[in-house]
Amino acid sequence: MKDELKLSNDKIESLLNEKAKIWETMQAKRAEEYYYDEIFPLVVNKFHLSINNEFYGKYENLILSLGMSFEPLVLTITALKPKRVLFLYTEDSLKNLDEVIKWTNLLPSQYVAEEIVKDDPVDIYRVLKKVYVDRWGSPVKTAIDFTGGTKSMSAGIAMAGAYFKIDLIYVASEYNSKMRKPKPGTEELKFVEDPYHVFGDLEKDKAIALFNKNEFVSAYNIFSDLEERVADRDYIFYKLLSNIYRLWDCLYFNECIKEFEKLFSILKAWRYVEKDLATYKYYETLYNQYRLIKPLESINLNDKNEEWEYITNKELYIPLMFSIYTNALRRSEEGKNDVAILLLYRVLELIAQVRLAKNGFNVSLPDYSVFNIDKHELLSRMNENIKHFKNFKTYAELPNNSIALFDAYVILKAIEDELMEGINIGMIYSNVKLRNKSIFAHGFGILSNNDFDKFHEIVRKIFIRFCDLENINFESICGNYKFILLS
Repeated sequence: MKDELKLSNDKIESLLNEKAKIWETMQAKRAEEYYYDEIFPLVVNKFHLSINNEFYGKYENLILSLGMSFEPLVLTITALKPKRVLFLYTEDSLKNLDEVIKWTNLLPSQYVAEEIVKDDPVDIYRVLKKVYVDRWGSPVKTAIDFTGGTKSMSAGIAMAGAYFKIDLIYVASEYNSKMRKPKPGTEELKFVEDPYHVFGDLEKDKAIALFNKNEFVSAYNIFSDLEERVADRDYIFYKLLSNIYRLWDCLYFNECIKEFEKLFSILKAWRYVEKDLATYKYYETLYNQYRLIKPLESINLNDKNEEWEYITNKELYIPLMFSIYTNALRRSEEGKNDVAILLLYRVLELIAQVRLAKNGFNVSLPDYSVFNIDKHELLSRMNENIKHFKNFKTYAELPNNSIALFDAYVILKAIEDELMEGINIGMIYSNVKLRNKSIFAHGFGILSNNDFDKFHEIVRKIFIRFCDLENINFESICGNYKFILLS
C-alpha cells in the first residue's frame, strides 16, 4: 500500500474527485488497474480518517464474510487492526482471500479461514460456534463485519452475531453504477444497533410472562440479559424484583430483605432524574411487602434453639405463616400439588405450635404440667377425641417426644383451646393421611388438584379461625402477601 498517501482529509477528498473523473473515462481493463493503483489507496486513507478515535483498539478480534468484493474487508481490517481474524468464505469467494491478505499484510498466524455453505445460516452458526466460542473462548472485544457476501449470507452472519452478542459493523457507501464499484471516498464504517434495542420488547414480554407464572429464575436471566444490552431502567427494576421474589419464594428472608432495600435505594435515586417511570406504580405495594417481612431479617430457620422465639413472637410467626401459605398457593397454581400440600401442612403445624405455646407448651420439649388439667384426664380426653378414627391406636400415655402435627391438634381439642371451636378434628386426621400418601412424605402417590383443594379447605378454615383469635383480617393480610403481576 502507498504509505506516502498519509494526507489531510481535504487533500484526499480533492485527489479522489480529480482521479475519479479520470477513472470514469477509462476502458474497463485500464480502469481496474488505475483504481487499485491510484484510487483505492486514497480510499483506505480517507476511510481511516473517518473513523472515530474511540474505536481504535476496541476490537482485538474480527469476523468477516468474504464475498466477491474484497475491498470492504481491507478497509475494516486496516482501520481496526485486529489481532485475530476469522474469514467466512464460500467456494466462489475463496479466490479473493489472497487479495485481502496482500492489502492487509496479515500474518498466517493472525487469521483463520473457514468455508461455509452458501446462504445457509445454520452453517454460519456452526462455524462461529466452532471458532469464536470453542476455539477463541467467546472473547469480548470482537466485531462481525457482514458487508461481504450475498444478502442472505449477510443476514445469516448478522443473526448469528446477534445471538452470540457480538458487535455488528458494516462498510456503507454510495454506489457508482457506471463503474460497478462504490463511489470513491463515500465509504464509512457503520455500527449496527443491537437488535435487542429493536426486538427487546419481545424478550421483555416473554420474561414478564415467565415472571407472572412464578418462574423467577428464568425471568431474571432474560431481564439481566436485556439490562446488559439495552439502556432501559425498567429492565433493571424487573431483574431486581425477579431476584427478590425468587429469594422470598425460597424463604431466604435475610437476602430478600437486603435486595428489597437495594431496590428502594435505586428507585429513590432514579426519582431525581426520571419522575415518570412506569415501575413507580409498584412502589407502594412492594414497600408494604418489605415491611411485612422485615421482622424476619435476622431469623435462622435452621437454628433449632430459636424455634421457641418464632412461635411466641407474633411479629415473627405471622409473616412466616403467610409467606409459607401464599407460597403454597403459588405452587398449586403451577400444578405442584405435592409441594403445595407440604407447605400447607407446615402452616397447619405452625398454627398448632403457636396455640400450644400460648399455654406455655413447647412441642419439642413436652411438659404437660403447664395445663390446668390432670394428666390422666388429659389422656382420657385425647383418647375420647380419636376413638372413632379407623386404624388409629389409642394413646397408652401422653406423647413424650417431639409432638407430631395431629397429636398437637388432639391436645388442643382436649384442653378446649378456642382454636378448635367449630373445627372437626376428623377432617384434620383425614387430610394428614392424605399428605402421608405423597411421595414427598411417606408414600409413593402423586397428589392431584382435588387432593390439594380438600387439604386447602381445612387449612384455610383453621387459618381463618386462628387469625380471628389474633385479631387479624385474614383476607386483607393474605392479599398483601400475594406477589404482584407485571403488566
